[in-house]
Amino acid sequence: MGFFLDLVLALALAGDCKKCDDTGLVPCPTLAKHACLDASARSCSIAASCPTCGGTARVPCEKCGKDPGPANAAERARLAEWLAATRVAVDTPMGKALAHAASAHFLLTYDLPKIEVKGASALHPGMHLYLTRMEQQYARESADLGAAEADYLAPTHVLLWARVEDQEKASVLFTRQSSRTESKLMGRAPSISIFYDKGWLHDDSELHQAVVHQLAHCLLSNVWDGIWPGNIHGGWLDEGLAHAYELELFESVRHYCYIESDTILDIARGSWEVPVRVAVERGSAPGFLGVAGKNTIELAPEEQIFAWSYVDFVRKTYPERLGPLARAIKARKSIKDALQEALGISPFEFEGKWQIYVRTHYELKKGR
Repeated sequence: MGFFLDLVLALALAGDCKKCDDTGLVPCPTLAKHACLDASARSCSIAASCPTCGGTARVPCEKCGKDPGPANAAERARLAEWLAATRVAVDTPMGKALAHAASAHFLLTYDLPKIEVKGASALHPGMHLYLTRMEQQYARESADLGAAEADYLAPTHVLLWARVEDQEKASVLFTRQSSRTESKLMGRAPSISIFYDKGWLHDDSELHQAVVHQLAHCLLSNVWDGIWPGNIHGGWLDEGLAHAYELELFESVRHYCYIESDTILDIARGSWEVPVRVAVERGSAPGFLGVAGKNTIELAPEEQIFAWSYVDFVRKTYPERLGPLARAIKARKSIKDALQEALGISPFEFEGKWQIYVRTHYELKKGR
């Protein structure tokens, strides 16, 4: 009999709570109402507003009463502090409570009650879907630029709106310009504000495309030094890279940046390979230096396709040198010095190699 008593005592001392697996914590009983669907989210206003778990998704186990340690309480305190600060920074100036989610590289303010994505149409899952998509663009662009996490100066704040009135207010507050469609603030603390206007952005795919295009600009402006190359005669790189992601992911270009507004113009849709190849064959392509010397807002619509093609050429031919080239341009070096430093070629050699690349890799007509 003493053996069995000793065994029971030993098991009790060792702990054997099947409810919490001896962690002292169990899932929040209301977790199904606020569970976050993406692993990239570090903070979520909807989850953090839960009065039961405070966004940690765990509560103390009442069955065993084991001390869970300080980590859960510390996380709850962190989330409460983040939520309060975000409310002050965004909700108060906007005059209403909003949904927010934060990852390592972004703060997303999301005010879209519904999007056209199965399984993520409602506000909460839709917000986490967009946070995941934003992190995917961060990873994609960082790989292209060879940029590490420490190279970025601050997270980018993205705000998505269902009402034009909110876009008009937010664009002034957070991007320092008035816009009814899309606007952004680049540099050391980037912000993007977009109105999901079904007259311009007809579905979720087009909204996603708008976010990718604007993130491409903001991430490039923020990395390393907080300098936007688009206003120091690096418009071809700034706009060309944004177009490269549009074409790569969505097989079309819908966005063109100009003075104090970003919207959609009637520029060539679909693949841009054919018009570039035709221009090269006809000898009607603009000179590289003529395009490379312009700021983003100075690029004419017909020059957009060549800005994209120059970036495409560098990405595919010198994949590990795009970052060094971008850094040289952001350091305000002349295009001659930037090309020599990053690629080891002159502007004249760049144009010649680019033309060979176009003739080798681009179709002359569709469906070749």
